[in-house]
Amino acid sequence: MSIEKENDLNNLQHLKQVSRIKHTVLEKYLPPWATILGLRNQRLCYFDCYAGPGVYEFEGKRKEGSPIIAVKTAKNYLSRHNGREMTIVLVEKNDEIRASLERELEKLKPYEKGLRVQVYGEDTKTFIPRVLEGVPKLAPSFFMVDPYGHPLTIPILNDILKRSKTETLINFMYYRINMDAGNDLVKHHVDEMFGNKEWRNQPFLKETGFKRENGFLEYFKNQINARYKLHFKIRYDPEDRISISGAKYYLTHVSNNVKAVLLMKDVMWPLGDDEGMFDYSGERGGFLFSLSPTEKELEEYLIKNYSRKEVEFDHLREETWELPFIEKHYRNVIKRLEKDGQVAVKRVDSKKTGLRKRDRVLFYPPK
Repeated sequence: MSIEKENDLNNLQHLKQVSRIKHTVLEKYLPPWATILGLRNQRLCYFDCYAGPGVYEFEGKRKEGSPIIAVKTAKNYLSRHNGREMTIVLVEKNDEIRASLERELEKLKPYEKGLRVQVYGEDTKTFIPRVLEGVPKLAPSFFMVDPYGHPLTIPILNDILKRSKTETLINFMYYRINMDAGNDLVKHHVDEMFGNKEWRNQPFLKETGFKRENGFLEYFKNQINARYKLHFKIRYDPEDRISISGAKYYLTHVSNNVKAVLLMKDVMWPLGDDEGMFDYSGERGGFLFSLSPTEKELEEYLIKNYSRKEVEFDHLREETWELPFIEKHYRNVIKRLEKDGQVAVKRVDSKKTGLRKRDRVLFYPPK
């Protein structure tokens, strides 16, 4: 490595593995998001509420941050879809960090026709409400909410989500919020996040360990007015040198569109580890899943809950979106049940032995 390149890396903000995963999710989610929504919408929007410097040092290499990932996704999308538009709004209050971001953006110019990239040096918690007030009807929009400490307030998040075809990816920084909740000097920050003090009287605050953690997370999610809330547990990085098994933060995807949550599940699942980082353990629909759910458990769940029922393949996945499984798991299980004579498949959108979309699955009574 040249001295010049080494100096460049030394000047970059270091990125931990636990933070890199957020960027990986964006890299995998934004392209299909743009393609799917772009079929019926001329214009799309991406908002990065805590944009950052645009580039980081990760494992001795330069790695792009979320704004650069979003701009590259937009450039690629617009180069393949004439007449479409995408607006990218990047908010970064820190002058030095914003200057780094703007230098990285310069490297991506010229922008494709239809692409607008706007950088604002403002406080997100006052800027986003002004945007929402000034633009009552947003184009389909994706909001990246990734602060170091507390996310946007619940009232602001709910204002975003009441608009059609909007979704958010929120970093719920549990370890920081939990510490503040127990400190009288700073717990007013938690009041601000929730928009009230009712959280102070919740029973989970009397708990410890996982019960407190899970209670806090579920309370946070329940305050958000959206139908689908999918969380992804991120543990401490080895670099943190913390041995506890609890969450450092929860990456939480929130939307009102079932197809969005299914797409995010497909993106998030492969990023989990063998120890249940994709944290879907617990009871769902009267069925207790293990920490590392297996296809056998999905099979038992479907047989128990869908006996004598006929349902389209996609509808089955939508109805059971909270289960800790993705499309390939459903396909594997149903094809295995079909082979064993426990279901019949009426193929509408697939041929021969395929299974997709409107194909109808009839579950026979248990033998």
